[in-house]
Amino acid sequence: MIHSQPSLKIQSYSLLSASRWTVVLSIALATADNFADPDLWMHILTGQAILGTGHIPQFDTYSYSAAGMPWHNHEWLAQVALAVSYAHLGVFGLKLLKLVCASITILALAIGISATRASSRIQRMTLILIAVALATQMQFRPQLFTFMMLSVVMTAVAIEVYRGGAILWPLIPMFALWANLHGGYTIGLGAMIIAVAVLFIQGLGDAGRKTSARRLGMVTLGCAGATLLNPFGVALWTGVAHSVSDPLIRQIVNDWVPLPSTLLFMWRESRPELLTDVAPILLFAGFIAAVAMALDLGDAALIAIATIFIGSAFYAARNIALAVIALATPLARHATLALQSDPPQPAVSNEPTPALLAISALLIALVGGTFSNRLKTWKPEPAGAVAFMQRNGLHGNILNQYEWGEYLIWHVGNDSRVFIDGRCELVYPDKLIRQYAIFFYGLEGAQNVLDAYPHDFVLIGPHTRAYDVVSKDARWHLLYSDATAALFARALLPVAAPTGGKLADSYFP
Repeated sequence: MIHSQPSLKIQSYSLLSASRWTVVLSIALATADNFADPDLWMHILTGQAILGTGHIPQFDTYSYSAAGMPWHNHEWLAQVALAVSYAHLGVFGLKLLKLVCASITILALAIGISATRASSRIQRMTLILIAVALATQMQFRPQLFTFMMLSVVMTAVAIEVYRGGAILWPLIPMFALWANLHGGYTIGLGAMIIAVAVLFIQGLGDAGRKTSARRLGMVTLGCAGATLLNPFGVALWTGVAHSVSDPLIRQIVNDWVPLPSTLLFMWRESRPELLTDVAPILLFAGFIAAVAMALDLGDAALIAIATIFIGSAFYAARNIALAVIALATPLARHATLALQSDPPQPAVSNEPTPALLAISALLIALVGGTFSNRLKTWKPEPAGAVAFMQRNGLHGNILNQYEWGEYLIWHVGNDSRVFIDGRCELVYPDKLIRQYAIFFYGLEGAQNVLDAYPHDFVLIGPHTRAYDVVSKDARWHLLYSDATAALFARALLPVAAPTGGKLADSYFP
């Protein structure tokens, strides 16, 4: 059944058939920003361990602070995919995997946007802006699979809302796969539940909406059941719930910081970085303005999802990409309704030159390093300090800066153990995470953290409050320092202590 919608004065237009090179350009834009996330080392190491042993690691072996603690790894299948890609093609293999995920994301969104019957120009502009907004979020991490699968969910819901009769059952096996790739499957279920609730309310006076609510509701139940097909069973849900609800994570993990706080920090510390959030914020504002100018509740289910997801982006910056994906289809439709004018628009107007789009896509891919076998890190890693340790045969327990944990495990993990790493709440108890936060921010009790564990070394940024805590303690001796990291030892060792040096770029691995 096709549900009635306010008339858009254009003929049907499909991005996939009428403007394929706009889609290609959007894929190039979405994959143009490439850097190694701080968690990438652990993702690949874990994937390699799973492939080598045939089972998922259940207990921690990389730290001394939580050795033997249960490891609730809900991203195991994504880690296998990353490890296989890296094993066969190196860094280029990782980029190829990202390209596949980004391509499916953009293709799904293109189909969803076209289902709105929005004007050709607005469809193209929306897809390109969405791609730009996703670019900084599309990195080498399990979230890639959530972006891809959420786009498929949003497109399926959009087709059901705008046209009716969407093929929904393939979502069920997709959720079984999703639950083993990344905990973001809960976001997909949340979007479907919101859509079902809104369609159910609308169905009180619309038989077509009632049918859609029933169909989507049944599939949502099937999808929820499918998520139990994982090695952890129901425990997967409890682990993910703990991850998203732990207030400590919002103190030490950049992704979990509220968006306003992130923007304020960038304004104070690094204003150029604000440019990375310009496109998403413009899309949020554009969506609100378009809905306000053309307030129509024919797609209320999609409006509700987008609005709640935008709120979640302000709650935690890691949700920006989810909000961008959720608003794509309703933005295109309401922008067309708001800007629609007489006489009716033709189906295709001012179509860009395919050759120009193709050349632009190629240049963006080249400049963005899509074809390069090098991968710059998100921020400089303590490469100098690690090289110093290796040259001097230094090994032991390292009280490290949080985001360097997995880099250290990759490079010195055979001989040393870390205090904490990016697995955070998946391994480390809340008490330990709280102790790290106290130490790193130089709060009352920071000195106690130095005394409570058998640290052999401290590796910390020279401009942190934790550095001040350690440097004032006469029991700790500075062995190495550069613009990125300072290495302290509990014992005075007979090694030279290089200091100075500029902030140097570092590359994976």
